[in-house]
Amino acid sequence: MAVKSQLPFLIDLVDDEIDEVRSQVFFDLKEYGISLEEDLREFSEIIDKRKLNLIEPILEENRRNWLRKNWSSWIGIEDENEKLEYAMDLIAKFQLGLNETSQLSFLLDDLANRFQFHYLFGDEIDLANFLFQNEKLLGEKLDYYNPLNSNLIYTMKEKKGIPITLAIIYMLVGKRIGFEIQGCNFPGHFLAKLEYQNEITLIDCYGGGKIIYMSDLLELLSNTKDAVKRIIELPTTTNMIVRRVVNNLINAYKEKKDQTNLFFFSELLKSTPWK
Repeated sequence: MAVKSQLPFLIDLVDDEIDEVRSQVFFDLKEYGISLEEDLREFSEIIDKRKLNLIEPILEENRRNWLRKNWSSWIGIEDENEKLEYAMDLIAKFQLGLNETSQLSFLLDDLANRFQFHYLFGDEIDLANFLFQNEKLLGEKLDYYNPLNSNLIYTMKEKKGIPITLAIIYMLVGKRIGFEIQGCNFPGHFLAKLEYQNEITLIDCYGGGKIIYMSDLLELLSNTKDAVKRIIELPTTTNMIVRRVVNNLINAYKEKKDQTNLFFFSELLKSTPWK
């Protein structure tokens, strides 16, 4: 097995003209193990884009092995928000690389701090306006099935995401401020839920933070009123939210015809609790 000091030599040979040399180099890199991505960071100056593209499949497989090994680590966390953040951090590291330096917690802290600076006595509705109007965290319309839309770090940096990622950001930023914001596992369009002015209120984060009062929503419904009321009132656990995120990733990778990651996240879904 290759050691760290040999990495510069292996990198230099990944595009060697001789097939046998390249085959041995890739064999050694595959055998190196999960720490390959971290160790390669020290030699980033000698890895050009072409060589990185050649190595990338090995790094991606290492990330799958890493996530498979660490996936269950969030399940036993008692606090629902900490549990959710931990699971989403695992997904972000898998997609962006194990060396990703933009920590999820830092980005969430920053949004919470800036909100409190501008809204000293702000409430949950003010937070929704801050995130989805002032900060312009928008619903992704053009590239909805991009797998990175299930990534909180990507969503905060690019300022676009799908309903569930935007709602999770709202929930986790709100928790830092002391707000009790929950998820609502609404079919087809995940929403945030809170009690506002003694009434259950839904926030459509994908729709710019639109406020939906449950009483108003139920007035518009007829035959499905009771079923919708049950869905809204039903607690949405972290397990349910993470399962929905994983299902979104399965659909996104299917849309991108990425069979490897489609099967991988289908495997993870089987080990993700229902409730």
